[in-house]
Amino acid sequence: MLLAIDIGNTMTDFLLVEEGKESIYYCVSSRRDLTVEEAIASTSLFFQHNHIPTTSVEGVIISSVVPALTEVYNALCHSLFHVPPMILGPRLKTGVKIVTDNPKEVGADMIAGAAGAKVKGLLPCIIVDFGTATKVYLVDKTGAFLGCSIAAGIGLQSRSLSSSAALLPEVSPSIPAKILGKNTTDSMNSALTYGNVFMAKALADGVEKEAGYPCKRILTGGFSKYVAPLMGDYDYEPRLLLEGLLDIYRRNRQ
Repeated sequence: MLLAIDIGNTMTDFLLVEEGKESIYYCVSSRRDLTVEEAIASTSLFFQHNHIPTTSVEGVIISSVVPALTEVYNALCHSLFHVPPMILGPRLKTGVKIVTDNPKEVGADMIAGAAGAKVKGLLPCIIVDFGTATKVYLVDKTGAFLGCSIAAGIGLQSRSLSSSAALLPEVSPSIPAKILGKNTTDSMNSALTYGNVFMAKALADGVEKEAGYPCKRILTGGFSKYVAPLMGDYDYEPRLLLEGLLDIYRRNRQ
């Protein structure tokens, strides 16, 4: 049984897979103050609830953009599974060539996303990742990462509005019936949903124009569920990064 862990700024996602069986997904909040003991306790409860012995985990791979939590889950893997995890970084073979000014700057999440698109046969593609940050990036027909555009994500925008404007509440994202809001909540949600979709689609169109060839369009990320109905013909792949991580694990298993 293999376990992929994707540690993002807002959520930490887990995908547990075993050949011939349905995969199991779950997620928890990416708390910066999470202790190793707390992580072990919550993960143990998940395994107990699903009647899965922790000893069945033979391999783990971690992608992280939160260094403090990388250490927490690294320790968890040693303590709970007695397995040293692979941690996505420069030493691993990913199958993704990074064609940027400084490849070390490219987030592990985008490398995993590119690997996921490659293993699923979705190339060339433009990936729109609605996470803590909204990222739009291009992966060519060989699986190479060619660059990205990064903006504040839906959650960040909502919190920023409510914390900076005294009369605006923090809202849970939802798609209002019309773009023109008739109350504060709908007006804010209009920009959070329609506004972010318009921005992402326009960026994707611009990226495709710069690339000079047609690309598949892929939607992923933790906040993607709030805007998926507005994204039209985009392929919705909520587990793209986790599937990419598992492919990277298999490439490096030897």
